[in-house]
Amino acid sequence: MSKPQPVERNLPIGLVCGLRTLTGRSGTPRLNFAARESSWPGAWARRLAFLGLMLIPVLPGIAADYRDYPDDVRLLLEEYAGASDQRGSLIPSVYAFRSSQTERVLIDFDRGLIVVSAPSIGLLLKDIQDVLLTQIDPGVIDAGTANDLGLQGKSGKPFLYGQVHDHNGQPIDTQQKAEAFAFHLFDTALSQRGDFTVRIPMIRQHKSVAGNKYEQWVRAASTKHRIRSSLIMAIMETESSFNPMARSRSNALGLMQIKANTAGRDYFSLIAGYKHTPTSAYLYNPQNNIEVGTGYLAILADRYLRGIYHPLKLEYAMISSYNGGAGNLWKSLDPAGNKQRAVDRVNKMTPEEFYWFLTNRHNREETRNYVKKVTSRMPKYTNI
Repeated sequence: MSKPQPVERNLPIGLVCGLRTLTGRSGTPRLNFAARESSWPGAWARRLAFLGLMLIPVLPGIAADYRDYPDDVRLLLEEYAGASDQRGSLIPSVYAFRSSQTERVLIDFDRGLIVVSAPSIGLLLKDIQDVLLTQIDPGVIDAGTANDLGLQGKSGKPFLYGQVHDHNGQPIDTQQKAEAFAFHLFDTALSQRGDFTVRIPMIRQHKSVAGNKYEQWVRAASTKHRIRSSLIMAIMETESSFNPMARSRSNALGLMQIKANTAGRDYFSLIAGYKHTPTSAYLYNPQNNIEVGTGYLAILADRYLRGIYHPLKLEYAMISSYNGGAGNLWKSLDPAGNKQRAVDRVNKMTPEEFYWFLTNRHNREETRNYVKKVTSRMPKYTNI
């Protein structure tokens, strides 16, 4: 199979000539941005889009063979293909900003990667600018209701502002910057079976930038429920990589991956004081999600894990139970799953012994790894 080629090699000769008129023989955009400021916005993009839409055939679907793409792009596309439905991604750290038969924009909040695929140059440029400039948290909620749900940024900055820098190392917050960056990215676009794909890396510190948005709500929830801020932030990073519109196969939602009919219902019954199952829209709201998730950690500590007295061992138990449930913790400690015998055993261990047990003997491998991830991430959030 042939490898995907730089865009120009796969273009019809008429379009190649048209592009060289715009970019010069080197392929670098030959645009006078100072002069363009006085012209209508997006003129060059619209002209290039016209050429692309006229001369590039639109295939019925996006290419499904990713073997020759760069490894991180290939892995993301393959993972999404195997874990998605009509509503989008089922991987909590991956958001399908746009997904159809002909266009795809995926944001991987864990790897720090955005992949844009489109059947024409015009759509490619448009999708790049759209994902860089959206002021609404990527999600299933439409712009008309975003402000009511707390997803419209008061600063007016794009959602990904600061997490992606342009070719000059600057954050992107204007149409001019986004358009210039889109042209720069065009040089790296690959074409395979008629699709054009661009890889957009986030900055190395993208998780810190993303997490900073939620610190005020984390501090408030921490104070209210007496749960350490560093624990809340570490769980949030582990659960969703700070993707506020995260959704899993089990329909756990939002930053802290709340299941509406379990943790959500417990929160309203035991903390809010009335029976209620929160809606998806409620849990996609970052402030609500953090409050419910932190409240559920308090429920675990005060109700389901009652009897574990040492604060550090209790925190370890909370982490494991947030992922695997208290029942699996008791079953791991006692063959019959007897809570009292399991609690007695925990209380006889040192914190170090209990941590070793959770990371080596818990009955769920996912939970063993989860405890390691959360505890290893907590130190970087100690100053929140």
